[in-house]
Order: sequence, then C-alpha cells, then structure tokens
Amino acid sequence: MHYGAKEAEVLSVKLEHMKQARPQGLNTVKLLKVGSQSFGLSAFETMKIAEHLYLRGFTTYPRTESTTFSDNFNFKEVLGSLKESPEFGAYSAKLLKNGYQKPRQGVDKGDHPPITPVRAA
Repeated sequence: MHYGAKEAEVLSVKLEHMKQARPQGLNTVKLLKVGSQSFGLSAFETMKIAEHLYLRGFTTYPRTESTTFSDNFNFKEVLGSLKESPEFGAYSAKLLKNGYQKPRQGVDKGDHPPITPVRAA
C-alpha cells in the first residue's frame, strides 16, 4: 500500500544551455566553505581531513590564500598521476590526450599554490 501516492503527468520539458566559467584554484577559505556547505563539516574537521590528505601525499599544502597557479605549475604531471584513479583516471587521460585549459586566473598571494590533488587514492 502506498500512502499519499499520486499520479502525475509531465506537461512540458524545457532544456536550457548554460555556460559556467572555469573555476579558480581552491584556497583555504573556499575549502572551508565547501566542507561546511556540502558536507556539514566544521572548519576544524575540514582542516583535519585536508591536513591528513596533505601529509599522506594526496594534495598540495592546504593552508593557502592563493587562487591562481604559477606559470611553472606542472598540470601534465598532476593529470598523469591521477590516471591510475578508478574514478578520475579515464577523464584525466582524456584531458592529457585532447588538451585542457588551466583554471581561471585568480590571486597569487605568494604563499602556496591552490589546494590540488596530486596523487590518486
């Protein structure tokens, strides 16, 4: 028995094409917002996880104000290291084969690069 179940009919479907700008690099403030808004984590919990990933070699340093990558940041090396990922490997290989665009220009505070995955888990 289905309580409250009702039939519905779709009257129309509207498709829209949207453009979304390339993201900027991830800094600590953005990381904390994502941790809170997307996963319900406190700032402390988010930083604890980020530092854990950094110390095990999975990400770059998690305490940064920069949202742009330096001209010598090696995106090919990072994408190559992610090819082994069961989740992102095929996408990473496709980017290496077909080309990729760097993230949108942000701010370089001169401390560390944006938070970036550098090795597949």
